Amino acid sequence: MKKLLSVIVAVAFALSLAAVVVAAEKPAAAPAAAPAKAEPAKAEPVKKAAKVRSHRVTGTIESLDAAAGTFSVKGKKGLVDLKAGEKVKLADFAVGDKVLVKYSEGSASSVKKVTEKKKAAPKAKTEAAPKKEMAPAAPATK
Repeated sequence: MKKLLSVIVAVAFALSLAAVVVAAEKPAAAPAAAPAKAEPAKAEPVKKAAKVRSHRVTGTIESLDAAAGTFSVKGKKGLVDLKAGEKVKLADFAVGDKVLVKYSEGSASSVKKVTEKKKAAPKAKTEAAPKKEMAPAAPATK
């Protein structure tokens, strides 16, 4: 009985390997006969476009060419040369303005002026009324 079972398992294993080999082989090329009707070309599946990562930079405008739609912003990580997007109006800005720019692939999608908030002066500590010193308690007598 054990021999019969081992033979059946060996045959099943051999058939499974043969099926994998046959499935892995490429099918033979079809004969190069011209089709009677011209089939429309099948559109290849559209690959998903890689997500464009947007960036932000806060800094000062170093150069500005409103006519050409280009400008440069100097931020913490260095100088970034950008082209104004469709909705960006560079006429509202001047060299030296502090701005926050959102951009991707070298094109700015938004440019906003940054106003520096004045740092509040530290509040003066209110002086509390001087503490009254208590007279030392008389020692308890027994």
